Amino acid sequence: MNRLWWGLMLLLCLPALAQPTLRAGLANDSGESLRANADDGLSLAYRDALALIGRQSGVHFQLDYYPSQRLEQLFQVGKLDVEVGVNASWRALSPVAGFYTQPIADAEFVLCLPPDKGKRPATLASLKGGTIGTLLGQRFPSLESAFASRKLLRDGSANEDEMLDKLRQGRVQAVVLERRRAQYWSRSDEGGRCLPGESLGSLPVALRLHPRYRDLLPGLNQAIQQLQEQGRLRPLFARH
Repeated sequence: MNRLWWGLMLLLCLPALAQPTLRAGLANDSGESLRANADDGLSLAYRDALALIGRQSGVHFQLDYYPSQRLEQLFQVGKLDVEVGVNASWRALSPVAGFYTQPIADAEFVLCLPPDKGKRPATLASLKGGTIGTLLGQRFPSLESAFASRKLLRDGSANEDEMLDKLRQGRVQAVVLERRRAQYWSRSDEGGRCLPGESLGSLPVALRLHPRYRDLLPGLNQAIQQLQEQGRLRPLFARH
C-alpha cells in the first residue's frame, strides 16, 4: 500500500518537476547598463508582470536584458525562449516566427522632437516630407501609410542612443519612442535629448514563445486571461 501511495505521489509530482525554466529576454535599447535598465519603470512593470504570470501558470522564467538585435539573434538560434513585451508585427520578417500569448499590456508611443525646438509640440502635420527615426523592425499603424506614400521617410536605428544621436545631428526630424522612454530621455539629468509630443497611439504587446515551447501557450494564455480579469496586470504599467 505504501509503495502504491508513493508511486501515485511521484506520478503527480512529475509534471511540476519536469517544468522547465524559460530564458526570458526584455529589450534594452538605451545603451544603459543592464543594472540601470532593470530599475527603470517600464522594465519593473514587465518584470512584475512576468512574475505574476509565472506564479499563475506554474511556468518558471529567468529574465535578462539585451539590445533588441541581440535579443532577436538569441531567439533565432534557440538560446532565448521568451521575448517579453513585443508586438507580432515587429518580428514579421523573422525566420523564427514564434508563438504569441494574449496581450499583457498596451504600449503607447509618441513623437519626440529635438529639444532646441522649444516647447512647440511635435505633430505629424508639421513633419510632412521629413524623416522619422524608429527602432529597426518596429511598425506603427498610424505611420505606415505615410511611409508607404513617401509623405514621411523612415530611418531605422539599432538602439535608442543611435536614434537620438541622429536626432541631435539633424539626420532625422523626429523619433518614435515608447511614452515612458520618451519621458526618461527628456529629463535634464539625461541631457534632455528629446521633447515628447504627439501620441501615435498604443499597440498591444505580449510574450513571444520559441516554437519548441508552443505547448505552454494555452496555459500561459489562461493565466494571462485570469490575471486580466482580476485586474492585476494593467495596473502594473499604470503604476510604473
